[in-house]
Amino acid sequence: MGWARRRAAEIPRMERRVFRDARGRRWVGLLTSGTAPGGEEHAEVVFVCLDQPDELKRVGRLDVPPARAADVWRHASPEEVLAVFERSEPA
Repeated sequence: MGWARRRAAEIPRMERRVFRDARGRRWVGLLTSGTAPGGEEHAEVVFVCLDQPDELKRVGRLDVPPARAADVWRHASPEEVLAVFERSEPA
């Protein structure tokens, strides 16, 4: 089995989305390529709390290939961003 480097066009940019959760805390969602099994087939969002830095980080899955994830995350509505956060898990 050989390893191949991903083309630069297929690597998502680090897109940031800032939002508030149901408790009013500000979070930032940072897009990354997937790290879980099947990570080449989906992207992930790492959530960091801006108001309480010691809050556990969270990871949510975007069910789109990494090559398309930046556009999907950039154009997601506030409701879609919150939905990804709400189904995220502690990192």
